[in-house]
Amino acid sequence: MIGKVFDLDVSRLIVREYFDSLLDCLESDVIIVGGGPSGLVAAYTLADQGTKVTVLEKRLSPGGGVWGGGKGFNKVVLEREVKPILDEIGVHPVEKDGYFVVPAVLLAASLIKKAIESGAALFNLFAIEDVYFNEEREVAGVVVNDTAYKMTALHVDPLTFKSKVVLDSTGHDAVVLNCLAKRGIVQIKGEDVMNAQMGEEGVIEGTKEVYPGLIITGMACSQFYGTPRMGPIFGGMLLSGKKAAEIASDKLRLGR
Repeated sequence: MIGKVFDLDVSRLIVREYFDSLLDCLESDVIIVGGGPSGLVAAYTLADQGTKVTVLEKRLSPGGGVWGGGKGFNKVVLEREVKPILDEIGVHPVEKDGYFVVPAVLLAASLIKKAIESGAALFNLFAIEDVYFNEEREVAGVVVNDTAYKMTALHVDPLTFKSKVVLDSTGHDAVVLNCLAKRGIVQIKGEDVMNAQMGEEGVIEGTKEVYPGLIITGMACSQFYGTPRMGPIFGGMLLSGKKAAEIASDKLRLGR
């Protein structure tokens, strides 16, 4: 037998716990927009250092493109250079033909689990409408709404989340970058055709602070710089997240 369940108690707990978390995260050290592989690696790396991190994901499930592997074949291929990251999240890959192979669901779930256990706050179904600027016209947060409102084109005013640093980890959509591009502040070249080697190298090299307060990771780098996409290999995503966390940590430490 199960103990007595009171519907109103369940509703009260959900509402109270959720809004307590939401209020606490309206201001963070780092906001990561997009809970894909690069964003999740950056999230747990920063949170492990004691940084207050909030991840905002527009979909119901974080994990980005990891879940589907290539063409929905849910196996993920990774380069051997990412072994330290796999060790951090407790994933033990199979080595074949000079690569690592990991079940896609296991990798996505392990990244999410590690980010949450490290102390990062993760909110799903949050869609970014715009950036927030401080008095110096630096990126100092984001303007957010409910994903369902955006999908149904309902006119509902958004809320503001503030931070010292924002990471655009929104993949091919490059959502935060596009908020700047529509004002002519930055120019987005658009990702080039698929080439795994050049794509992986371009993503890692392109992980930078591209505007004061804004660091780009993952496929947002390909969109910004016009480097090739890499298709269903994810090592560059994980390494990009690590690099983004290092850049953000240095920026917070130096207070600039």
